[in-house]
Amino acid sequence: MAIIKQAQRQTLGQLIGANNPIVTVPDDSQRQYAWTKKEVDVFWADIEKFKESRESGRESSAEYFIGPVVTITVDSKQGRSLLDGQQRLTTSTILIAAIRDILWGMRSPEGISTANNIQRDYIARKSGRKEPMEYFLVLSLFDRDFFRDHIQDWSEITGTCTKIEKPGRPSHHLILDAYNNFRSKISNRLQAYVEDEARMDYLDALRECLINGLVFVEIQTPSSGDANEVFETINSRGKDLSTVDLVRNFLMEKGRSEHEKTRVNDAWRSLLDGFERREEIEKFLRHFWVSKHGDVKSHSLYATIRKDLSAHFDKRPQLYGVGAFSAELEGAAGRYAELITGSTGDVDFDAALNEIKAMSADALYPLLLSASGGHSYPQLQILIEASISYYVRWTVVGRRESTLLEENVFSAAKELSRGASLEGVLQKVFGWIPDDETFKADFLEASIPKPSQARYLLTKMEQHLRLKNDVHEELVMGDGKVHVDNIYPQKPSIELILDDHQDWVSRLGNLTLLTGKKNQALSGLAFPEKADLYTNSALLISAQTEIDTLWDRQNGKWRVDGIKARQAKLAGYALEVWPDGSRWA
Repeated sequence: MAIIKQAQRQTLGQLIGANNPIVTVPDDSQRQYAWTKKEVDVFWADIEKFKESRESGRESSAEYFIGPVVTITVDSKQGRSLLDGQQRLTTSTILIAAIRDILWGMRSPEGISTANNIQRDYIARKSGRKEPMEYFLVLSLFDRDFFRDHIQDWSEITGTCTKIEKPGRPSHHLILDAYNNFRSKISNRLQAYVEDEARMDYLDALRECLINGLVFVEIQTPSSGDANEVFETINSRGKDLSTVDLVRNFLMEKGRSEHEKTRVNDAWRSLLDGFERREEIEKFLRHFWVSKHGDVKSHSLYATIRKDLSAHFDKRPQLYGVGAFSAELEGAAGRYAELITGSTGDVDFDAALNEIKAMSADALYPLLLSASGGHSYPQLQILIEASISYYVRWTVVGRRESTLLEENVFSAAKELSRGASLEGVLQKVFGWIPDDETFKADFLEASIPKPSQARYLLTKMEQHLRLKNDVHEELVMGDGKVHVDNIYPQKPSIELILDDHQDWVSRLGNLTLLTGKKNQALSGLAFPEKADLYTNSALLISAQTEIDTLWDRQNGKWRVDGIKARQAKLAGYALEVWPDGSRWA
């Protein structure tokens, strides 16, 4: 059971400010800034609602409880280590900084003076001219310098921050997004006021709401172990903390030496610097674990990781520790970043990776991640091509239950990570691919309502036609220069609508590619009014696949039989583009 020294009510002004102990986010126990526009917008809406209610004078609206914070307080030390509550305190500081900058930008003596006071009282100050800056909220190593450069190191002379460090991590961009979002929202509100005096009143009331109206419950604990237990208990009941954060806290807790904790931080730097979005880090962690241990669902990932690793870390003697796991994680992160961005440096392999991205075939990444740990990318070319055929035939066209495919692929990834031969896994993948007869039957009936998948299928068939017709101009998948067109339109005129309209509009036989951006008005026309778009197209899938058979010229109506016939023609190409296992076996 965790030891709690005390739990007490604290306003924002009592947590951060010139007369309070400095709040520090420890390097070994917290995450980087993670609030997106969604969370920032909700925070702002709550503040505005609270401000309006507070100004009504109702006693029940005097305070706004924003949640608990967990701190580690040691009697012999100054300051507080913040284990939970970073997102709310950081966002509050960013909003205070936005108020500061808008006040200074008004250029009035009162505005500049108030801005300076806000900086000194709630963000940072120097106790003497030659003394170092004292920051009232100190973030962890991942965001510390950037937060100082863009939010805290503010000049009373210029009214600007130093902005030395450029944004290099997802959290850095989120900090800037939050700041710009707040500035925009405040500026919009100030447009309602003509006089500077009224604007000053609004800004002062907003500051007052934040400093004296936002209320937290600070849960003080004597040690990091107690704080971690409280931390996990609180966050297991909500969505405030991610699996990535929980895993890092767990590893730091289990680290037996400074060296091991350094390895954890090194691994996390790789994660933060190697991925553009936080969602990619979350996805990587699950795929990394799946590649080694088989399927595990996102909601139970942390519990599974903690249970499994604890069994290793607590063994005596310890054969597999925090440092070894962190090193594996760091190595896999680099390979995974190459896989999801298609930047391995091998042209053919990267082209196949772009196909996976175009289909959103994320289930294939754990297998490729596992395989790439012991083989070069050229050695994995057959594996990736066969896996794509499997995914297209089973999921995209066949519309079969994806669970079985995932079970197969994840089990193969686990086998590879535990020493199975690549050849043995390849034979399994070949056997999972639906045969030609099954694939053709599926293709003849296939509807592809998802534009990204339809675009992928049509683009691959276009590339196939160009190769057969010796057309060397390259068509790049996902380059934005072509779009999917419904030949029989999604919104036809009433007199031309087919029976069972929804059954035919997304059929593959009714889909093609056209260059340029989609013109909704043009795409809704009857065939005679847009026939030239197809016959004169530089894209062979539009010019050479008998699109004109979809239109009954004699009776002036669309033909279901034409959709079926064209789909059968495309099926012939598809059998060659996505072959069954016999091609490689």
